[in-house]
Amino acid sequence: MNELHISRRIYTKDKLDTLFEVQETPKESLLTRLRKQCYCSKRRTWKCLTSFFPIIKIVKDYKKDYVLRDLIAGLTVSFMHLPQGLAFSVLAGLPAVFGLYTTFFPLLFYTFFGTSPYVAFATNAVIALIVQKIVLSEADLFKSSLLNSGTNTTVFLNMTDINNNSSNLVTNGISEYDIIANKASTAMAASLLVGIILTTLGLLRLGFLLTYMSESFIGGFTTAAGIHIVSSQVPKMFGIEVSAHTGAGKLVKMYVELFSNLEKTVVSDVVITVICIAVILVVKVCVNDRFKKRMKIPIPIDLIVVVVSTLISHFAKFEENLGVDVIGDIPSGFRPPAVPSLDIAPRILVDCFVMAILTLMLTISLAKLTAKTHDQRINDNQEMVAYGLTNILSSFFSCFPQSATPSRTMLDSDLGAKTTLNSLPTIVFMLLVILWIGQLFNSLPMSVLAAMITVAMKNLILQFGDLPKIWRINKLDFFIWMISCFVSVLVNLDYGIIAGIAFSIISVVIQHQVSSGILIGQAGNENVFLDFEKRKNVRDHESIKIFRFQAPLYFANAGQFKTQINRKVIDPMKLKKLSKKKTVALEMGNGQSSENSKLSEDIESGMASKKLAQSTIHYIIIDCQMISHIDLSGTSMLSQVIKEYKSVEIEIFLTNCSSVFLDTLTSAGVFENFPSESVFYDISDALHFIQKSKDSETAEAL
Repeated sequence: MNELHISRRIYTKDKLDTLFEVQETPKESLLTRLRKQCYCSKRRTWKCLTSFFPIIKIVKDYKKDYVLRDLIAGLTVSFMHLPQGLAFSVLAGLPAVFGLYTTFFPLLFYTFFGTSPYVAFATNAVIALIVQKIVLSEADLFKSSLLNSGTNTTVFLNMTDINNNSSNLVTNGISEYDIIANKASTAMAASLLVGIILTTLGLLRLGFLLTYMSESFIGGFTTAAGIHIVSSQVPKMFGIEVSAHTGAGKLVKMYVELFSNLEKTVVSDVVITVICIAVILVVKVCVNDRFKKRMKIPIPIDLIVVVVSTLISHFAKFEENLGVDVIGDIPSGFRPPAVPSLDIAPRILVDCFVMAILTLMLTISLAKLTAKTHDQRINDNQEMVAYGLTNILSSFFSCFPQSATPSRTMLDSDLGAKTTLNSLPTIVFMLLVILWIGQLFNSLPMSVLAAMITVAMKNLILQFGDLPKIWRINKLDFFIWMISCFVSVLVNLDYGIIAGIAFSIISVVIQHQVSSGILIGQAGNENVFLDFEKRKNVRDHESIKIFRFQAPLYFANAGQFKTQINRKVIDPMKLKKLSKKKTVALEMGNGQSSENSKLSEDIESGMASKKLAQSTIHYIIIDCQMISHIDLSGTSMLSQVIKEYKSVEIEIFLTNCSSVFLDTLTSAGVFENFPSESVFYDISDALHFIQKSKDSETAEAL
């Protein structure tokens, strides 16, 4: 058996401070620090330039070996960008062409500012769902304002080139172009606000805000978002038109309306949906996933389904003969740049902040995951700025908010893309689609897009399978997941976010409130200390108790600290009362009647015997290694505990104290009444000191 023998001196706090003095770091003024940072050199200029525009360094260091990998990755991912761009644009409540714009421009801008070669920054289903909410809400307000004013004027944007081959329908005096223009303007404003928020977070290094979003909250929320996304496509699957519900309980209202109109089901849409879902699932699960390692390029089943279904729909005239709803005219070419209107900013700011945080959370996590897979590093702060600038610049080109898409990002990673330039083939492909190819998809059935969106949510919905594991790991995480999910589903996503984050923060307080203290003992004669109650062959020390508090000590759990040490070790106030009663009992027994003597014996035997074992404790060692933080309330409670035990002649020792912990005790004046000699380096030092004290007392007694 391997053994370790350690020989060293016994260290108290004072001895450590004497032998190993704390180095005083000279404090510099803010002006001095600013002067040091404000300088210019060729190296610093190059570093700043390449940090803000990583593409400069990428192009400079580009190798011929990268060309093939980047080309294959870019072309392969293109086949996913096209169908998902169309689908997620419809999900966002916008004409399909906006999905093409929101694929082309974000990919172009991220190539200049991004650092991850794998992140596919374009349309995202979760973000599109929130865009749908604000787009429909603002459209309803716009309709109400036009009806109340009695006007019929195209505003916000000139959208006559979106569907230049279709008639400008007018309903209740409201032009269809006006509604589309309002939706586009809202989406562009949302993209601009999301970009501003993300850029600000990146420049101010505020990425730590993500720490308030636990994995359980993210899992519950994204699962609920998947349910919302699938539910939004159910009416399209049945060919039933339902009202645009907003606010709390919108999902429930939608299903109530849907089920009340089931007799209007278009059987053709249902059949198309079932066939498409079955085909896509079979190919993705049974072929692409199963033979992933053997296939250099996965089968682009989404694109194949879109092309085939479009051809069949066109030649069979599904719209005229079967009443199937199709995607309609997709205009060719780009819209001229336009400045987004921020008049609606106060109404959509909260939703934009949510989208910004979700974009940051989803994209950074994917970027770090893929970087770890390929042993690479990404610049977190530059990534945040890149997401922000991409959203800002894209907002001028009729784009809605963007984020990374897991499926396309992981595909880039699997194909081994080398640089961000792998997006160039995708950009060229999307350019061809926008200029010429897009018009060929006019006959694409909406139910096909609904089927694609539904299958894309498969992994999100399957997160329900993680619940048993989460329950085994941590019960509070399980409830965070459930609350985030079901509040989001039954009420709405924004309420789910509030509830999930609130309960996540409350759970931290709860865990600290119920923080347990434990008694620890020594493992045989070795310098190893374990939980005395849970471990076998762990011995206790005579007249010594070692107590460990397993949480920071602050205002929320200071009372719990005192309760735990009193319960686990001994309550000094009860011991003091017992001592007084024993004194009274002895006085009553001296020279009193037999009845009084009997009464004193009852008191002594009935009460004192219960504390007999505990009353032999003379020393308590408080192990502070898990107390990472202590505040004013904590120091006050610690001082009170030390004082109460001192009143019953029980001495307190502190061990394993961090420097921050000791600095706080010093600042709070704890060492004015508590000797610093009672603070030891670790438990062994305190035990050796106590043993020597006992030996010296025994020698003096002899």
